[in-house]
Amino acid sequence: MSSKASLDANDIVPVVDNLWSMLAPSFKKHRKRTAWICREGKKDKRGIKYGELEKAAMTTAALLRSEGVGQGDTVGVIAPNGPEWTVAALATWKLGAKLAPIHIGNSDAEIDAQVTAIKPKAMLGYKARQLTDNQHLISLDADMDAVHVEREIEPPTKAGDEALSIYTSGSTGSPKIVRLSHQNLASNAFQALDLLEIDTSDRFISLLPLSHAMGLMATIIFPMYRGATLVAPRVIAANEILATISEENITFIVAVPRLFRNIMLGMDKKFNDAGKGLQVYRKLLEKMPIMLRRKLNAPIRKKLGGDIRCWVSGGSHLDGKIMEFYHKLGIPLRQGYGLTETSPMICMQHEFDDAVDSVGAAVKWSEIKIVDPDEQGRGEVYARGPNVMLGYADDEQTAEVMKDGWFKTGDLGRMDRQGRVTLTGRSKRLIVTEAGKNVYPEELETLLERDPRLLEAGVFEHKMKPVAVLAMEGDKPIDSAREVLKIFNNFVSSHNQIMRFAVVEELPRTPLGKIALQQLPEVFAEHEIKVKK
Repeated sequence: MSSKASLDANDIVPVVDNLWSMLAPSFKKHRKRTAWICREGKKDKRGIKYGELEKAAMTTAALLRSEGVGQGDTVGVIAPNGPEWTVAALATWKLGAKLAPIHIGNSDAEIDAQVTAIKPKAMLGYKARQLTDNQHLISLDADMDAVHVEREIEPPTKAGDEALSIYTSGSTGSPKIVRLSHQNLASNAFQALDLLEIDTSDRFISLLPLSHAMGLMATIIFPMYRGATLVAPRVIAANEILATISEENITFIVAVPRLFRNIMLGMDKKFNDAGKGLQVYRKLLEKMPIMLRRKLNAPIRKKLGGDIRCWVSGGSHLDGKIMEFYHKLGIPLRQGYGLTETSPMICMQHEFDDAVDSVGAAVKWSEIKIVDPDEQGRGEVYARGPNVMLGYADDEQTAEVMKDGWFKTGDLGRMDRQGRVTLTGRSKRLIVTEAGKNVYPEELETLLERDPRLLEAGVFEHKMKPVAVLAMEGDKPIDSAREVLKIFNNFVSSHNQIMRFAVVEELPRTPLGKIALQQLPEVFAEHEIKVKK
């Protein structure tokens, strides 16, 4: 079974020569509009306009050009989310060079390893730290002489040329360098625009690291093509994120499931602690037709920025129960799916999709198929389309995941008659017990996390059985963990039961915010709770 968007005969993918040429008209058209708002200090803010970003990017491009950086060269960037990162990306694409992001939150050893792997011709950084001989601090200043010269020079790259080299270890710890073309990224932006309407009135909160494909697409390419405003919170912490959403009138949020679960738990607690009037209002709201809910939920929207246009969850699986919670309140949360190798989006739900556990159908111009499905229709997800990568830097790694133009995602899933895909896990995470039973860790994590006492769960294989690392809330986390597992084990079948577990304050994470799966065995060994005798 396969899923693809239905296309007219004349409906073809727009082709752009390069990302600079795609974005430059927007920067010119919206030059007086605010591109970035950065919340700093306790109450300070700084803003930068589209026109200022364009001039700073051309100034930076001229500097790099004067030092011999040109078409096909690699430019590394290490900076926090904000206008400086944007300038580095635009300057690189203006030259026809390849952008190689490095996550600023990595350890020194990880940063050094990535710099060694990408071999940059030049490095652009936000603060002084000598990584290469040809390194520069990113500046937002403009040299108008350089700007005038750069305006006469067109980028030499074409659609199929490499625009981005992302060093990624993913959540399982297998290092790769993903090569994405200008057309890969541009087509994915157009695919998103087919499903999501945005304009200059929209405000995006910048939560996902720009050093990852999901953050780069959702915080630079996609919104800036339409002239939207981007807002960077002071820190990535719950209170500041909620304050930013409310105070800056955020209309679009693209984030990992953890954020939407935390917001849901906070809202649910306030509803339960409130008087009877608010509880009656909630019940009435849930019974209204969906479009009426969106009009009558103004008190809730006011607490969440006022004008909620769209929230999108991605990066890992979102529990359908969380989706149902928001839909009952008239909040338009959707789930998307993709990987770095697909630029990154493959699937996206439509607004208020009734298949709450799905990730939607294949986006426009792309196709999904389920390979070797079992009796329940569950098999490996394959994808193809204009957003699928050029390949890895290592040809052998590329050959392992590409088959006749199809990218083997490594994810397991099933598809309904409407082409909507429901993911059930990663093939590499599948646990096969001694009795030959299949255990899907992602499904167990979803069930466990429905208990509000549990902050997060990481399930993996140990001696052919599922074990768990649990992050708990409350004063007696070990006792709470035992109670949660007792309820869980009474609910699931015997081969899914978890008899050994560890308790920690927080699970190890990747820069994108996903669980760092390769670290779980070590954490489990160090923190396992012994069974009472």
